Amino acid sequence: MNSADTTGIQDTSCAYPNCDSKVWQGLDGSVSSYCSSKHRDAMAAEADHASTCKNCNRRPAYIENGHRHDYCGRRCANDATTKSSSSASTDGSTGPSLDSTKPKDAAQCGISSCRRSVFVGKNGFASQWCSRAHRTQSLRIDGTEACLLCNQQPKALLTAGLSDYCSRKCGQDALKLAPGILPINNNYTVFEDVKQQFIRQWKHRTPVPGVIKVWRIIGLKPLYDDFANYKLSVEMNRNLPGGNCKRRWHGTVRACRIGDDENQNTICMEQTCSLCRIIETSFRLAKFGKRTNYGRFGQGIYTSATSSKANAYVKQLGQSSHRAMLLSDVVLGNAKKLYVDDSSLKQAPEGFDSVIGEPGHSLNYDEAIVYKNEAIRPLFLVIYQ
Repeated sequence: MNSADTTGIQDTSCAYPNCDSKVWQGLDGSVSSYCSSKHRDAMAAEADHASTCKNCNRRPAYIENGHRHDYCGRRCANDATTKSSSSASTDGSTGPSLDSTKPKDAAQCGISSCRRSVFVGKNGFASQWCSRAHRTQSLRIDGTEACLLCNQQPKALLTAGLSDYCSRKCGQDALKLAPGILPINNNYTVFEDVKQQFIRQWKHRTPVPGVIKVWRIIGLKPLYDDFANYKLSVEMNRNLPGGNCKRRWHGTVRACRIGDDENQNTICMEQTCSLCRIIETSFRLAKFGKRTNYGRFGQGIYTSATSSKANAYVKQLGQSSHRAMLLSDVVLGNAKKLYVDDSSLKQAPEGFDSVIGEPGHSLNYDEAIVYKNEAIRPLFLVIYQ
């Protein structure tokens, strides 16, 4: 369970009425107020509006020594502060907000030609549309992005932005396909976002290859839970929003044609296909040195903010005319910048969570190194020319 309310004593009983179970404890030692997400969410459903988190409006506000806080945990408190700062900003920024996909008038149906009010459920949450019919029609009329799994309904709008899926059911069904990949339409915002990052971070003087396809990687739930728990622990322990999680590139060997087209959408079983093995089991420190036999900054998992640097490590063994690269989420936490090689490292220096190899000495382009499997997860598969 990835609860945000993580302050407490591990021997404390669950805050849910008449529950004597011990509260849930994360891998990092942080403690929730409840024994499970089921009881946490049940409390939210039973609580009145004044007792729910003022940011997510879903989980109960955290209670400490009889005092009820405004938020369910530090994550929502930090998120609310960020939103407040963004709304009060006078820097003239025109970047899209997390709620930029909402109708301009939240009380009006998202179909531009419809003047009816949006549907409001019994829980008080408003839809973006007046009816299910208009929700479905928005895909055809207004070009709303469709669920990556069913392609029949619009993506759900969450507090943190657009989901990949239209509903919890589709999200759960997608996990049943793991490990695997789902195609992202070339017209979708996330495709353009990944494409522009690839282009912007191509720093070699060679021509920038064209991005052909982007796939969303669906990993095994236990692996993603480990990543989420680690990310939360770094966020809490370092007081760094999101654990200082960044998207970084990784090039490796592909011995098949996965991702080349819609028919090439399953991982292969070739042990020489490092790309499919990463999709299957995420990154593994045990694989360090199997290919390059050298790490400037020790035995870690290497990525880069430079797509053209990662391209140098891409190798195609299968019968494909395209190349493939991974874009991953990496929890950098408190990163130590190093300018001189240190191949003896087996973990980040004391007080740090990762290493950033800075260009200037033996490096021409940056490297980011983490020393824990749970600090990284593959996010997108990018197919390019």
